[in-house]
Amino acid sequence: MADHCSACLTLPAVITSDYKPKGRYEKLAGLDVYITGNESSKRGIITVYDVFGPQPPTLQGADRLSSHLDALVLVPDFFKGKAIELSIFPIDSDEKKQRAQKFMAEQANPEVNVGVLKEVTIEAKEKWRGVEGWGSLGLCWGGKLVALASGPGTPFKASGQAHPGRLAKEDAQAIRIPHICLFSPEDGTPEAMEEYGDVLKQGKSNVVEMYSSMFHGWMGARAKLENEDNAKEFERGYVQVADFFNKHL
Repeated sequence: MADHCSACLTLPAVITSDYKPKGRYEKLAGLDVYITGNESSKRGIITVYDVFGPQPPTLQGADRLSSHLDALVLVPDFFKGKAIELSIFPIDSDEKKQRAQKFMAEQANPEVNVGVLKEVTIEAKEKWRGVEGWGSLGLCWGGKLVALASGPGTPFKASGQAHPGRLAKEDAQAIRIPHICLFSPEDGTPEAMEEYGDVLKQGKSNVVEMYSSMFHGWMGARAKLENEDNAKEFERGYVQVADFFNKHL
């Protein structure tokens, strides 16, 4: 299994926000799911959050994506209200490391949660039958899930990752659908990011871009939207993802 990048072990979530999410919650596949956007759209996106759960910047990103794409966007709460504890960050002691490892092996186990993602998708397809094309976007930890769910037998027509976590070349090699990957310089070693990106670039429909001025998590729970540069790149990232899904869904 690929290691976490150093930024993943140090940067906390941003939990203070005045943002008022535009969506609502409903049960789907046994999970509370944030639902935003046009429920009559022919396009649907499932956003898979990072280890911090449905924090305001992540929901704001879902709202922006739905608006740019005029699509239905869902954000399932995989952790059932029990995301990683903020007190763990920075992970600078053996005790914190053990707590983080336990969370990643249990609540955040990628293989288990890929199955949950597929269950959510099956129920979403049944509920919103007017959606003709489903895609998925993963943030950090969620990017790992989305990559794993984009291989043979995928329920999605296109997928993407922003500041992906736990990069593994074999994940990129297995992707069978159009895929967009937006990196920050902190998402792994330069060698791991180059290797991952080079594999993706072999697909003619894939998009790989480095947001060189950003940090790990700039489109998710770690987003610092009071910062002008982060806010601009947050918006640019969601516009770029929306344009990609507009082309492939």
